[in-house]
Amino acid sequence: MDHYIDIQVLPDPEFKATTLLNAVYSKLHRALVSLGRDDIGVSFPEAAKAPGSLIRLHSGKAGLENLMALGWLKALRDYTEVSAPAPVPENAGFVRVQRVQPKQTAARLRRAVKRNSMPEREAEAILASRAPLKKPYFRLQSESTGQSFPLFIEQSKPQEYPVEGTYNTYGLSQIATVPWF
Repeated sequence: MDHYIDIQVLPDPEFKATTLLNAVYSKLHRALVSLGRDDIGVSFPEAAKAPGSLIRLHSGKAGLENLMALGWLKALRDYTEVSAPAPVPENAGFVRVQRVQPKQTAARLRRAVKRNSMPEREAEAILASRAPLKKPYFRLQSESTGQSFPLFIEQSKPQEYPVEGTYNTYGLSQIATVPWF
């Protein structure tokens, strides 16, 4: 994780930044699937309550060059500005960027009611009382089922030392960290 690439979504009068960011992240996911690598992580330097308009990719220089050689951003080049691979600053901290899933989603509760492991009234009460998950998220479409779903993300607080590990096809990890600057 000694290099990074910034992908900045540019303002556009026809599309919201979130729409474009979702498109970039979806294409990134497909590129990571086709590349078959587990050493490319992501971070969202502008994320507070929303992902922002900047996606930062982290890996070795060769890994980032291989990813970008796929041409996966070709259709979005008018809407994005992509930096060349650059070395990570020496004073960088490290964060873990992971997926967060709500424990009691409406779909899970419906399945529980359908298989008779929970009464319908109990499921309705849980849905009515649960607080919405307040994390940045991407609205993505499942390649396998075609259904739309939110992919909630959480970035840990910066820490001093990196943690090695692998990343999934969304560039996220439950264990490994990426540089933070």
